[in-house]
Amino acid sequence: MLRLKELRAKFNMTQKDLAGYLDMSQQAIAKWEKGTAEPTLKNLRELAVIFGTSVDDLLDNSRVVKTSHLCVYGPKKKEALELDGFWGNLGIKVKGQEKSRWYPITRNTYERIYTELQNEKKWIYAETLNNKSLLINKPSIKKFSLVDDACDAVPNDWNLQWDAYEGNPDEFYKCLYEYQCGITADIPEKLLKGIEETIRNEKLTDEDISKSVSYITVIDSEGNEDNLLPLEWFEIQQLYTWWEELEDKDNSSIIIISEEGDFFYNSAELAIIEAPLNQLNSEDDDF
Repeated sequence: MLRLKELRAKFNMTQKDLAGYLDMSQQAIAKWEKGTAEPTLKNLRELAVIFGTSVDDLLDNSRVVKTSHLCVYGPKKKEALELDGFWGNLGIKVKGQEKSRWYPITRNTYERIYTELQNEKKWIYAETLNNKSLLINKPSIKKFSLVDDACDAVPNDWNLQWDAYEGNPDEFYKCLYEYQCGITADIPEKLLKGIEETIRNEKLTDEDISKSVSYITVIDSEGNEDNLLPLEWFEIQQLYTWWEELEDKDNSSIIIISEEGDFFYNSAELAIIEAPLNQLNSEDDDF
């Protein structure tokens, strides 16, 4: 948990502040930071939500930590730990749709998409803050919008789904999936109540939750949408690992093997493929 002290400093928190969020003693936080005690999985999940990230990021040693929190961006500095926080929203208007699909994104994702929209590659990969991993076929898109959080809403094109504005911490979606599966033993009480409150306030159905954490969504160039439950997430993980091969002219079909059947999509006629990050990043297929 060496990352904890760094993150706490990044968010201008004292040990006492963090202990207050967790309803724990300051001594317990100090022991975690010193490495003389280890937090439980529930503790880690509480920490991940507080910092707007995931347990994996808490335990990882990479220099950049993605967070759903809005960060104050100044001149880039070389620091041991960098926060890649909420920047604003990506809008994608498929040629056959009247309204854009909106996704919350981080600053680093914004910078990369801004660059890739100006090169000759047909496909773009992007991760969002509402649990989506996107493969986007540029020729099938009518308009891309990159809207800073400080900007006003786009007139007549700001129809957002329940989590499309700021999104949620990655760990929230992992727990939401477990909640839907009826596996709640490792979900902290506060987070469990937060999930239930979100479902109630947003009037989410099982289908809504499945679209967020279980289904892969395929949108074609006319705006038609298929929501499919893959039989093997490994196959989808491979698609996202080798997505750059979609540029190959010989790669004319994308195959989705799902519980609903085996589907072959003409890659030239696709617009967007959405897959939930909690499934792509999962190392545990027991659920």
